[in-house]
Amino acid sequence: MKKLIFVLIAALGVSCTSYAQMTDKELKKATKAAQKVVKEAKDEMEREDVADKRGAKRLIDKAMKDPLLQDWDQTWYEAAVIYEYFYNDENVKYYNGKSDTVTMYNYLLDWFKYALKADSLQMIPNEKGKVNYEARKTMIPRVQRNLSNLINAGIFYFNHRSDFATAYKLFDQYYQMAQSEPFAELMAEDQTWKTYKDQWAYFPTLCAMSLENWENCLKYAQIAKNDSTYGPDATELICESYANLGDTVKWLDALKEGLYKYPTREYYYGKLLNYYSNKNDMEALEKFVTDMIEVDPEKSWNYYVLGFIAQSNKNYDEAVKQYKIAVEKNPKFADAYFNLGLCIVNQALDFMDSKSNLDYRSSAFKKAQEEEKNYYREALPYFEKLRELEPDSPRKWGIGLQQCYSKLNMAKQLDEIEARMKEAGLL
Repeated sequence: MKKLIFVLIAALGVSCTSYAQMTDKELKKATKAAQKVVKEAKDEMEREDVADKRGAKRLIDKAMKDPLLQDWDQTWYEAAVIYEYFYNDENVKYYNGKSDTVTMYNYLLDWFKYALKADSLQMIPNEKGKVNYEARKTMIPRVQRNLSNLINAGIFYFNHRSDFATAYKLFDQYYQMAQSEPFAELMAEDQTWKTYKDQWAYFPTLCAMSLENWENCLKYAQIAKNDSTYGPDATELICESYANLGDTVKWLDALKEGLYKYPTREYYYGKLLNYYSNKNDMEALEKFVTDMIEVDPEKSWNYYVLGFIAQSNKNYDEAVKQYKIAVEKNPKFADAYFNLGLCIVNQALDFMDSKSNLDYRSSAFKKAQEEEKNYYREALPYFEKLRELEPDSPRKWGIGLQQCYSKLNMAKQLDEIEARMKEAGLL
């Protein structure tokens, strides 16, 4: 096999060298002979009595390999014509369930490539300064009308092959071609482009995310964020891209922009809360959330965050106040119920700490114990509500309910909750 490869390479070398050694007359004659192959391929395509066009394809495939024909626009124009035919033929088979989908899309890509090659060569001015608009007038419009099939091809590789790299290249090619000079004027009037440009940009965004190529993810997410369907998810991926690229300033700006644009999505609050908490910059977070209340006074998360800040500062009275507003705004806000119950339990602990100087045998201490129960009575419904909302999360509500039932001498309920906690491996 190594010898065969060597012989082939050597043969090609001789061929190229022989052309270089020709006189102008000999080269002109050889070029004219080579061009006949392209003309034969064209004739074969145009013959109505020949249904099988594979002969034309074999001829043009041969011509495209000939160094003498590389810079001849007709080589590539005819190649585009032939590969367009084979793509359309496979496309018909596709709708009849008989097509090789990969082959069909390969024909599509080759058709586009050869059409662009022909157009680029024809746009080079000749010795008289004129250009040839043949491909620009006939082939380029046909390519443009089929351009969105690159999206179909990308979806095929994404959904059926999980080949995210190939899918991304196809989606990216669609946008690159749509915005390139041969197509700019046509695309300006293309209704499909106008309607779906933003929406389809979400597809390469997902591919780039799957490949962890955050630059490319950001590139297309910036387009997709304008779409009404995928905009919210694309905006989150902009944040993820900046986070993975290590650009904290732009990440924070993107989070805040997303929060203002989609105040009902909890993603942004969660990220901002973690950031400010980890930085221990509660002052900046409090200012931000206070500003957000003016923008969206009904958003429960605003009050939850204020409650979290107060709780972090052990200001349980203020925390309870804010968490109560949070659950009033959103009666299904599980985390707010958890923290609300926890803060009230902490109030009970602080209350009893304040009575630590009392003799545990005194009536004053017993009175304090009765007052302590009031805190647990207040906390109990919040833990019970949390259990109702998240029945499969005993790790969240188990200890809180256990403390309440124990302090309130609710033996039956205490036995049940402890049995449940044992099942969950919490006791």
